Amino acid sequence: MNLILLLVIGFLVFIGTYMVLSVNLIRIVIGISIYTHAGNLIVMSMGHYGPHMSEPLIEKGTQHFVDPLLQAIVLTAIVIGFGMTAFLLVLVYRTYRVTKEVEIDVLRKESEGENE
Repeated sequence: MNLILLLVIGFLVFIGTYMVLSVNLIRIVIGISIYTHAGNLIVMSMGHYGPHMSEPLIEKGTQHFVDPLLQAIVLTAIVIGFGMTAFLLVLVYRTYRVTKEVEIDVLRKESEGENE
């Protein structure tokens, strides 16, 4: 199971990197969103699983408790990722409304033309 999770995380990082390196602003936002999902999986994979346990449990004598720390961290990361994605989408929308362009190369050429 750990190998499958590792492959999924690696694939998400690969796709996120590919999307961030594109010239389209929407693809960059999607790539950053994919990065957040990969980060959430990395945090979830850090839970300690014993050889006979299928859940992240804390054993105290004969009692078993669920470790809430990983759940709280992932929930916080999901909320922060959603907020960042919403902010970036508004930023891309505002850039499109002002410049009528979504390509980074065209935006760079326009800004270089203003500096000369």
